[in-house]
Amino acid sequence: MAGIGFELKRIYKKRNLRSMLQGIGYSTIVTVGPTVMTILAVILSYRLLGISRESYANRELLSSMILYTFIFPFMITTPINTVWSRYIADKIFTEQFKDILSSYYVGLVCVAVLGALLGVPFLVHSFFVSDISIRFLFTGYCLYMSLLIVFFTMTYLSATKDYKIITLYFFLGLLFGVLTGLFLVLGLNDNLIDGILTGLMVGFFLIAVLQFTYVRRYFRVHSKNYKECIHYLMQYKLLFFSSFFYVLGLYIHNFVFWTTRMSVLVKNTFLSAPAYDMASYLAMMTNISTMVIFIVVVETDFHDRYQLYSEAVLRLTLKEIRKAKDDMFRLLGNQIAYIVEVQAIITCLVFLIVEIFFPVIGFSGEIIQMYPVMAVGYFMIFIMYCNIIYLYYFSDHKGAFFTALFFLLVTFFVSLGARYLPIQFYGIGTFLGALFGWTYSFFRLRYMERNLDFHIYGNGKLLTEHREEMPTPVSYQKE
Repeated sequence: MAGIGFELKRIYKKRNLRSMLQGIGYSTIVTVGPTVMTILAVILSYRLLGISRESYANRELLSSMILYTFIFPFMITTPINTVWSRYIADKIFTEQFKDILSSYYVGLVCVAVLGALLGVPFLVHSFFVSDISIRFLFTGYCLYMSLLIVFFTMTYLSATKDYKIITLYFFLGLLFGVLTGLFLVLGLNDNLIDGILTGLMVGFFLIAVLQFTYVRRYFRVHSKNYKECIHYLMQYKLLFFSSFFYVLGLYIHNFVFWTTRMSVLVKNTFLSAPAYDMASYLAMMTNISTMVIFIVVVETDFHDRYQLYSEAVLRLTLKEIRKAKDDMFRLLGNQIAYIVEVQAIITCLVFLIVEIFFPVIGFSGEIIQMYPVMAVGYFMIFIMYCNIIYLYYFSDHKGAFFTALFFLLVTFFVSLGARYLPIQFYGIGTFLGALFGWTYSFFRLRYMERNLDFHIYGNGKLLTEHREEMPTPVSYQKE
């Protein structure tokens, strides 16, 4: 999200109600706008084309395909994006812009190869064990590959700081996708689920093409330095695995409950737990505003304090360096408390709305029963993730790695045990896993507060290391 702070500071500088609402709207569009637009596009397609007329089996088949094609590209690209973001930031800082386009091509190859290694065997398996049409499977695979490109390219579009173009591309692509689905089903009398899936695929393929074109146009100089970003992947492997463990922890509890009595196997291919997945989806959307609040408070205030401390060693005294550090951590503590307080209020309000009105519009009893604990769990997950981002700021990759690892392990093992608890406690794994991860990250931040001077300034090397054999000592004889 580098660069959003400049726009937010300009907006909030006016200090009035209009500027406050404008800033909230801008940060919301930047952080969760594409997600919200995607959800609205799917719902709009369902409503306009009357998905309720389809059989339950076909509805579940379409829902399962969409679920799989969104979850797994997100899981594949997120760890790579984290490392590549570090690479892009370093290149921008050192003004070596010519290497950025090379890293983009390498990243595209990496995500495409990883995606194919997972997607092709699944595609072949589905073809032989089910009666799903080859068109439906191939369209789903194309949607899956398009999303890999879209999710990965988002990192580069963020680096350009042109967040409005991201929103515009999603709007145009999804609008075209909805219109394509309507044309296929209503105009050409196409099969309903094939038409909707094809529309989504066309929409995201268009988004991927627009993003690819924009990145190539923005980063015009090409150094063909393909190896360096791969070295970054090895150098920052803790960064890679911390991101991977975090995103795996987001879904590991779903995977556990895909093997319980709640699971549904569609066409011998797609395994899911619709009630549990819907409850976790509602819980996630209940707390998604955490990221909006976090971006606002970090980019408008904390980033400046961190930059002041990082540059203090170049021009300030030891006393002033320590004061800059104390000011930064005092602000960090206030921001964490502010995020928790504001999000707690939002979560309570949304929770009441879901509990009161959602049963009226058709959400089943099981979903509403699992939702309360799940909502608290995702509240803790997003608060924990805020701490991980702060650890990234301090280059504490080890702390971020263990935070994500503890979150993953506790969530997994507690979810295994939660299968035998009453249904109200099925989501307890998300809460305890995030609580354990947050607790570790909190004490790790306290540790960084005490040792940050050495961690930032003492881990560098003033002299270049060389490894070679020890020279043979020369013996001198007395004459």
